[in-house]
Amino acid sequence: MDGSLTRRRLLRRGCVGLTATTALAGCTEEIGEELPPTEKEPVSERVPDLPVTERTEILEEGIAAFEDVEVADTDAFEEELDRYGVAIESVEEELEVLTVGYIERDRRDAGVLHDVGPIAGAYASLLEAEYDAEAAEITILDPDSTTFGAAEIETPIAERYNRDELTAKEYGELVAGTIETRRLSPDVEAEPNE
Repeated sequence: MDGSLTRRRLLRRGCVGLTATTALAGCTEEIGEELPPTEKEPVSERVPDLPVTERTEILEEGIAAFEDVEVADTDAFEEELDRYGVAIESVEEELEVLTVGYIERDRRDAGVLHDVGPIAGAYASLLEAEYDAEAAEITILDPDSTTFGAAEIETPIAERYNRDELTAKEYGELVAGTIETRRLSPDVEAEPNE
């Protein structure tokens, strides 16, 4: 008698499982229909030439561009970065911190490293002229002047670079470690009820 009870229990459980599976079968199909169809986009034009430039090389190039540039004050700091091609929005001194806002124009193609590197190089040159600050705070803006990222350059790190205790590549890597940006959201043009 115990054997038949076990068999009955198993059959009941199987029927309940089959009923639940049948009831939920259409749910996943409905969810998939709410999302827009996946479209393939050719990427052949977006693939970089090989070999790919490493991020440390990009930073090193921007920092090294300011090795022999005299940056006497914040006005010269802004002028030299403008001459280099960085679109400076503002340079202000707040509570022993130099705050720099710049507009990232080629966000998708070039990335922020192309501008953060020169800012780090110019800041090191500014410190060479005995500028006194605890750090430089960088605010990264998009062309609409909306903040989408930030970075920080600690003065002791820039001073180590100035004393040749760090190479431009090492200095750039330490600065790059502070970069925080928001991810670009994909452009999906679909209504919720479609």
